Amino acid sequence: MKKVTVVIGMVCCLALLLTGNCRAEQNYVFGVHPFKNPAELSKMFKPLRDYLGGALGGEVSFRSAKDYEAAKQALLNGEIDISYMGPSLFAMVNKEHPGKIRIAAAVLSNGSPTFKGVIVARQDSSITSLQDLQGKNFAFGDRESTLSCYMPAHMLMQAGIFDGMKYQFVGSHDNVALGVLNKAFDAGGMQPSVANNYLDKGLKIIAESDPVYEHVIVTGPKVDDAAFQKIQQALLNVKDPAVYTSIGKGLTGFAVVQPSDYDALYVIMKAVDAKIPLH
Repeated sequence: MKKVTVVIGMVCCLALLLTGNCRAEQNYVFGVHPFKNPAELSKMFKPLRDYLGGALGGEVSFRSAKDYEAAKQALLNGEIDISYMGPSLFAMVNKEHPGKIRIAAAVLSNGSPTFKGVIVARQDSSITSLQDLQGKNFAFGDRESTLSCYMPAHMLMQAGIFDGMKYQFVGSHDNVALGVLNKAFDAGGMQPSVANNYLDKGLKIIAESDPVYEHVIVTGPKVDDAAFQKIQQALLNVKDPAVYTSIGKGLTGFAVVQPSDYDALYVIMKAVDAKIPLH
């Protein structure tokens, strides 16, 4: 009798699958470029992953790429389904692989889909403007970072002082701040939220960049239209602020943006790449 019950149950489930009324749980992988250590990133994005998992009806696991290039390739190859992607990384992928990934939404920073980079120096230094950085030693974060490389490098180029400077890449925004504080560098570039964490420790902001569009939540080629719509609608209708404030204190939600919004950043990236080769 037990065997008959099992067989009947299997037949019923098969029938439901064939009629589209019974779906296997779909699991997804959420990926992030390594702007912090993996454990910290996993904690930061857990509320968002749990929220999206509820909207999708499946588990959303976490994966941190070893570097920006690995994050890009994992998304394009379908190893990552959903990604929190920096502006420069999205601008590059969008131009080099048009149509391969889709923007579900951009994060809002204090109500705006744009943000600015800053250049900092020590409070006890005589540096008060970009012109004071002529011939100085400068710290960038990751070579492919928007606010710790591309925007500050562009600012230095626009000021006409880049060619006379010494510089080094130190990997992260926090490393930039610490390098300047420890007097290994005269100044450095980073995102404002990181700079603000070090203002009471001895840093000062001497310049800020033009605004660029914010980080985006994107989907990879294996995410179908139905799942994409669920992700986008979930992001645009978040009720619990913890979903986005866990990513950054200044974040206030999500909004729709267009791929073309990142074209201006791509132009800046190409100008910087001409001065500082990627490899």
